[in-house]
Amino acid sequence: MKKLVIPIMVLIVAFILFSSFKSLNNDSRDFSSTNDIFENINIDGNELAVKYNLGNMIDEEIPYGNKVTKVIDITNDMDKDISFAVSISEVILSDEYLRYNVFYSYGDSGYQNLSDAVSLVGDDNLAYNLVVAAKSSLSLKIEFYGNNQVDKTKFTGKLSVISNLSEKDIYRKDILAIQSEIMSNIQALNGINERGYYVVDVSTLSSDISKSFKGYVLIDASDYSNPTFNYFVSNGKYILNNYKVVKNEVSKKSVLDYDENIVSNFNEEKVCSLFTKKECVDFKNLTFNPSGGKENFYKFSMEVINMVKSDFKGNQKSVYIYDVKKDIENNTNIRGYILVDNTPNNPEYYIYLTNDIYMVTGYNITKFGNFKVNSNTIRSYTDTGFNLSSENMLKVCDFSGFSECVNKLGEKLS
Repeated sequence: MKKLVIPIMVLIVAFILFSSFKSLNNDSRDFSSTNDIFENINIDGNELAVKYNLGNMIDEEIPYGNKVTKVIDITNDMDKDISFAVSISEVILSDEYLRYNVFYSYGDSGYQNLSDAVSLVGDDNLAYNLVVAAKSSLSLKIEFYGNNQVDKTKFTGKLSVISNLSEKDIYRKDILAIQSEIMSNIQALNGINERGYYVVDVSTLSSDISKSFKGYVLIDASDYSNPTFNYFVSNGKYILNNYKVVKNEVSKKSVLDYDENIVSNFNEEKVCSLFTKKECVDFKNLTFNPSGGKENFYKFSMEVINMVKSDFKGNQKSVYIYDVKKDIENNTNIRGYILVDNTPNNPEYYIYLTNDIYMVTGYNITKFGNFKVNSNTIRSYTDTGFNLSSENMLKVCDFSGFSECVNKLGEKLS
């Protein structure tokens, strides 16, 4: 009996190892972020051989200015040209600042640019209407790069070669390309920093895609911390009529067939009148504001908050209030107050800061953690909104729910 035990154990171990290897091998054909993946993709009854170099999965943290590159090699052994698209799915992003470039290459001809600096905020088609000629190969290079100057962009997703898009899908994709260009233009200005309604004539944008469109995008910046983008545009085949683009998505139902009666109303005056009785501003008239933008406000606010945390040495169980323009060496354009509740074992910090463009008021950063650049915690500045809670130290003390506070030196406020 003992003589049988060892052979049986060897067989069991061998079976487990074989099963594990087989399972791992099967999994590697489906997805990977480090190993080459090979797939045969059926495109309308025709087969393409696809190689995802170093895998089709992405799971990265990308600092500002850095990039992650993926290369896909596609071979067509059929006797006719095959059209296809490339998509990314299962996307998880920590912010809305990720951009991507797409390049293509036939043989040893070197890579040519296909698309440049496109925003990615979720599942999307990265390229479409691509053609790999009969009995030939095509290589695609996709560069994802971080554009968040404050935090690293956390990014996961899965690349796939898929069937080509319909004309309506292409129209939707083109709209998102226009939206991406508008967002880039806004970012280049350090944001929209004044309330108002702004009109973009899409034909004046610089991209080749926008040149095939006519119409307007109405930017409702009555709350410029969260502007909305309303489309009145046509490419001669399809139209969007007063459609709000949200989170870089355009629903198929919103894309209408061309109707001259609708398109005839796509003029600046009529579009503007749907949103305000006041005059709308031509987007081209906006100028760069060196102090503007949520990114600047966030960056300088964090500097001020960290300076107060480093400076605070309260030795009594009291509620302290810092005037950030007087009580620390603050060289930023941030003003306001930070309340430090030193009555618990660990002090809690309440934020009341502004640069007269954006503001954060009444936010307990100890309890809720650091706010984000794109969070609703950062709001457009108003005198009444800020002064309601932050006009002076006594207002801050009362608004935060305390009956008695002291200044940095421990002197009672009165």
